[in-house]
Amino acid sequence: MALSRTGARALCLWTLAIFFMTGALYRLSSLTPKDRWYQPYPKSYHSNEATPSLNKFFNPKAEEIQKIMKLLEWPEPPNSTSFLSSTSPSTTECSWLDPRTTYHVGEHVKVFIRARDHYDHPKTYGGDYFQAKLHSPQLKAGVTGSITDHRNGSYTATFLLLWPGICNISISLVHSSEAIAILRNKRETRPDKVYYAGYFHYKRKKAIVECNAQPPGQDVCSYRDLHTGEEWFCVRPQGFPCSSYLEHSSSGNREILTSAEREFLNSSVSDKVISSALLGLVVQPQKRTREVKNICKPGLSNPEPAGYYYQDKWNSLVCRNRNFPTPANVTSCLKGKVVYMFGDSTLRQWWEYLVDFVPSLQRVDLHVSYTPGPLLATDTEHGFLLQWRAHQRPLSMKRTRLQELKYIANELDGMGGGDDGLVIVINCLAHFIFFPVDVYLRRMIIIRDAVARLLERSPRTKVIIKSGNTGFLFIHGSDWLSLQLDTAMRAVFSGLPVTILDAWQMTSCHYLPKHIHPKKIIIEHMVDLMLSFICPK
Repeated sequence: MALSRTGARALCLWTLAIFFMTGALYRLSSLTPKDRWYQPYPKSYHSNEATPSLNKFFNPKAEEIQKIMKLLEWPEPPNSTSFLSSTSPSTTECSWLDPRTTYHVGEHVKVFIRARDHYDHPKTYGGDYFQAKLHSPQLKAGVTGSITDHRNGSYTATFLLLWPGICNISISLVHSSEAIAILRNKRETRPDKVYYAGYFHYKRKKAIVECNAQPPGQDVCSYRDLHTGEEWFCVRPQGFPCSSYLEHSSSGNREILTSAEREFLNSSVSDKVISSALLGLVVQPQKRTREVKNICKPGLSNPEPAGYYYQDKWNSLVCRNRNFPTPANVTSCLKGKVVYMFGDSTLRQWWEYLVDFVPSLQRVDLHVSYTPGPLLATDTEHGFLLQWRAHQRPLSMKRTRLQELKYIANELDGMGGGDDGLVIVINCLAHFIFFPVDVYLRRMIIIRDAVARLLERSPRTKVIIKSGNTGFLFIHGSDWLSLQLDTAMRAVFSGLPVTILDAWQMTSCHYLPKHIHPKKIIIEHMVDLMLSFICPK
């Protein structure tokens, strides 16, 4: 008896799940042993060349790198500035610019910020990093404000009024310009501040050594991916061949700050709300309703602001986003789709949310480590598949077999594409903030080129790039470091018909405290926005 359309789709999905379990996920059958994902080579081999057909993909032009680095330039403070001469959140002041008695939805309001040091002296140069939001706690409403640095110690915060009622303004000093100078210096000169463990096994002997994205010593084993040219390095364990490197994990952090430098980055002066009082303003309704006319489609730019919360719902200003309040709404959207997610744990939260939210979406146990994945879930009733897996090192995680770690670009190049049922979701940011920017740029350009190749052979594939989250509260983490990489990522993918989903603003203006792993309600908004781009109508 012939299978029904739904039954045939379910059979295909379960067949694909079996391929996952056997390790054959979108790998080409013609691969030979020499095509494995890494290849050790002797220390003396320093060539950056690969096969001629792939050279252009992993040797990005210097002009592109320089152009993006120009976007990341930040004002530097004078040399040898003391802590007491740095910007203080306690003395810095805010005041209304051009105050009026009446405000209406759709208008802008501006706040003047005068940075002052710990002596209460006005600053004469810029470079401080402020974050600002306008919010109404009773309405569970919030929107980010944009900051203009006038490079003379003064700043302007601009807010778009988007709902009627009483609105409050909150402006935080994330870092002084002096603290940012320290962060920038340590980012570029001390990539060893976070390090990783490499586990070697050879003839019943074991060794654990330090590994990193840049050589962690003079005598190292160097590992290059044959297809992307990406490299990874481990200290060479005595008596072990480099090929005996089998497992990876995070290892530790180094204290790289002097006692004087720690003052500038102390929690007492970092990410602190400016205490200068700004009374709430009353916003009146506008006469005509503001409408967003665009449907959610690839290639749309993110305005400033990209959206806002109102009554605990995200309202996009990019396009007409939809809500998916029931499992039936989700399954109707994803029916017949194959969704591949590649990234870190902030994207894994999306996979986990959907698996928890949709009863018919069942996890398939692939008997692999949970941290790197792949994590697979299928809905045979509605005929769709959802997979997440971690991006390749650098990656802070529990002990994991190297075979479980894949480069995103290689995974994309292994996909044949096809109809409009293929969806790719990518994020790659938080694990790179410890390293010089060019390490991150190299990875993102390689991924970008793989996305371009996929779209060329499969134009109807939908590609969504998740931006970074705010709230990276870690000894070597910082929203400023994350902002730099987020800015670079957006520049790399500009011009491609992909969606940049702005999680940065969604995590920075919510009423809940910022956190690199936001609470479920914020994840719900992000997933709904993703689904709006997958199913705009």
